[in-house]
Amino acid sequence: MNYLQHLKKYNTNRGGGNLDLWRMVLSYNLRRLFQRPSLVRLTSARRYRGEKKLFYTIMTGGYDRLNEIPQKLPNWDYVCFTDNKALSSRTWRVCLLENEEDFDPVRLSRHFKINHHLVDQGYDISVYVDANLRIRGDLDSFLAQALPIDSDFAILQHPFLHSLSQELEKCIEEGKDDVDMLQRQYQHYTNEMGFQDHLPHINARVMIRRSGRPALQLLMETWFTQLLTWSRRDQMAFNYALSLCPEVQPYYIPYWIFRNYFKRMDHR
Repeated sequence: MNYLQHLKKYNTNRGGGNLDLWRMVLSYNLRRLFQRPSLVRLTSARRYRGEKKLFYTIMTGGYDRLNEIPQKLPNWDYVCFTDNKALSSRTWRVCLLENEEDFDPVRLSRHFKINHHLVDQGYDISVYVDANLRIRGDLDSFLAQALPIDSDFAILQHPFLHSLSQELEKCIEEGKDDVDMLQRQYQHYTNEMGFQDHLPHINARVMIRRSGRPALQLLMETWFTQLLTWSRRDQMAFNYALSLCPEVQPYYIPYWIFRNYFKRMDHR
């Protein structure tokens, strides 16, 4: 896992020196050592219990199976947005998606995944997860660990990749989108727009956002615009969009926190 590379980039972006970096490394490892789910449940799980929370996922194109919720908690609504009229669930509220823009299934999913303001009005906090994730821990404890009290936005840091060039190589290797499109997007960001890849690389399978934050909504709209202009691969575009909206400061969720509360299942 490349957590040290993420911390180096985060420290550089903040203008920190070597001492600041080692403080971050020490803090990261101490948190991993002592912040076990059982301890968090005792000390911090009540932090957001009084707020109204949306836990949502999106299923389009028949790509995934829906994993049922093992334990539903108070002040959480569990909603699956889908284009499948036949989908039903014992534990999720299933909502049919409108596709007025005639998006392909991937961009339809990304439209509502990224533009959270389309689905989380009336909530204090929304948590998005990919449909192939299954909850295996207490969501209140996860939220307490993954969203600092002074943050509006948290997103998972990537466990293996730490640069846009690595993301490009991985997308090409796994056939995530048209190779020429991916390469032109990368060249546009780095050569034409002068984008400096100084931000930690993200894994967009988990996002936590506070509702009704104009700067955050602008970032999400900027991000999705990149998916309409270039590749449908959202991780290719996030850091460039973030560089255009510097007032938003994400909290990068360490991957070990994600592993404590979710299990990744196979796609269909």
